[in-house]
Amino acid sequence: MIQKNPLLPALLLVAVATVLAAGFAVFGPGTEVADTTTPQERVLVHIDSFTEKRDASTRDPGDLGIPSSVRRYDLVVYDTQAIRDRLLSGEPLIVYIAGLPYTADLQESLHDPESRSAGRHSFSGTLDRGGAALLTVSDSVFLALFRIGGVEYYVESTKQHDTVSPERVLHYVYSSADVVPEGPPAMLSGYYLILHNISNGRAEYYGFDLPANWTEADFRSAGYDIARLTDADFAELPTVNETLHSGGLEVPLSEDEAGRIAKSYRGKIVEYCGSYYLIDFIES
Repeated sequence: MIQKNPLLPALLLVAVATVLAAGFAVFGPGTEVADTTTPQERVLVHIDSFTEKRDASTRDPGDLGIPSSVRRYDLVVYDTQAIRDRLLSGEPLIVYIAGLPYTADLQESLHDPESRSAGRHSFSGTLDRGGAALLTVSDSVFLALFRIGGVEYYVESTKQHDTVSPERVLHYVYSSADVVPEGPPAMLSGYYLILHNISNGRAEYYGFDLPANWTEADFRSAGYDIARLTDADFAELPTVNETLHSGGLEVPLSEDEAGRIAKSYRGKIVEYCGSYYLIDFIES
């Protein structure tokens, strides 16, 4: 006859309790499953399981529209729809930036209903280790700027589809530390568009005292003139048109378009479809 061990039930209870405790520690409310990628697999701005690195050495940066001033970058494909769903659900977003994990506390801007109805959502907020974040995400494009200390980290779209996952768009990621401040005049001379959407908080993020909730009356009270931008104007402003609808930072600009901006929009608040913008350019 088999003898029962009187300690066995107690040991089993301890084991079960230990397993349950471990399970709750990993999958409890408000926590995320740990990212399983290795540091070598992560890009400069890596968002847990929504990120796939691509071999940048096989592509010409000029063909991808990457400025020659960016001397080092990662080429990446993001699951933009999953990122957007995560942000809209209010769940925390874990972002690895330069190898360190950050939890982003983000709020959606509700001041641009037309963009939101078209599936483009903008968010701004802070990082738990210190820093600020500004994101715009749609079905296929993810644009982001993270500011940590004196360094800014950018996610930009190449506007070209991936060969492995054709339904997704290639992005490039770089930091302000990897931008050449000066270079050969033939490569870096020219104009670069500056376009800030005041209504989604982007102007405030860059230090302009222009709150996202300001109305036309507020701008006029502060001494600004209002310039109207219509779809017909885009015939002479193709870069402004593309950047306004798809996003981008310091996009190359033709001399003719820079002249039109200087003549009609510089120093003014630009209104388009109910949202307000700052439109200008820099020359290098």
